Amino acid sequence: MQVDAGTPDRVHGLVAPATDDELLATVLGWARAGVAAGDLTVAVVLPWVAQHVRAELPEVEVCELGLVTPRAPDGIAMHLELVRRATAEGRRLRVVGQLHEDSGDLRVWDERVRSEVAYEHVVGAVPVSTLCVYDRRTTPPGVLEAALLTHPQLVVDHQLQANPAHLAPADAVAALGTPVEPLQATAPVFAADDVPTLPELRHALSAALRGRFADRDVEEDVHLAASEIAANAFRHGGRPVSARVWADADRVVVTVSDGGQHGFDGRLAGYRPAHGDDLSHGGMGLWLARKLCDHVDVEQTATGLVVRLTTAARARA
Repeated sequence: MQVDAGTPDRVHGLVAPATDDELLATVLGWARAGVAAGDLTVAVVLPWVAQHVRAELPEVEVCELGLVTPRAPDGIAMHLELVRRATAEGRRLRVVGQLHEDSGDLRVWDERVRSEVAYEHVVGAVPVSTLCVYDRRTTPPGVLEAALLTHPQLVVDHQLQANPAHLAPADAVAALGTPVEPLQATAPVFAADDVPTLPELRHALSAALRGRFADRDVEEDVHLAASEIAANAFRHGGRPVSARVWADADRVVVTVSDGGQHGFDGRLAGYRPAHGDDLSHGGMGLWLARKLCDHVDVEQTATGLVVRLTTAARARA
């Protein structure tokens, strides 16, 4: 299937094929058009699709999707590196990517949609052509409806057209709301209110997280993320700084709250370092948290800011 993309300066389109043949034809058609135009063309696809792309379009760079999708900051960084490469070569970048999750956990799917919002927020002004392929058979209907909010274009009857459901990133993330984390309905395994110092809170969180994860490295990652968020709370929000930890066999949830009422909206923050690639300038707290944890939610309440970190306790099978 050849998609008629027209000639917009930038494309971030969504297509939802319903059969293997339709999916494969869509991927190959989009990539073939990029090769014909001399674009740096990249396909981020499942292994079975990758085999066909390599066989039919050897000029296309292929990245096979694994069991775990890269977290949003890493995916965005890779995309920006491809933009730099294309620019250096005097070409445009064209990407076709499958949005796929083996997990039936809607929280995992929700994170994919939020990653799309983040991509639109960070890369929205960059003249690239990206087509996101959602398999209609495996994507939960509610996820597909939410994904429509994040794409300026939509493929209908092989034609790329403006998507009337599209919202600007700030409006899209507001429409998605803050996901419910059922574990928070249970008693926390750790609670501390109005902690006087950052070192004291870091030490207490380390003790609360110890042994909660199957992998020690994950435990250290989550502790580092929580410590960075706690540092932000003391530095930017102010007391009272409080924390909670919930845990079961499947996941661990950490919240850090502060007394700041400065109106900071962090829902789209932290997908890139706050002060650019020179990390010596700081501004890494939310960015590190998003790199190290499965889900990061930021919510401004009547009493201050709450940052929630959620991570699976066991590696995905």
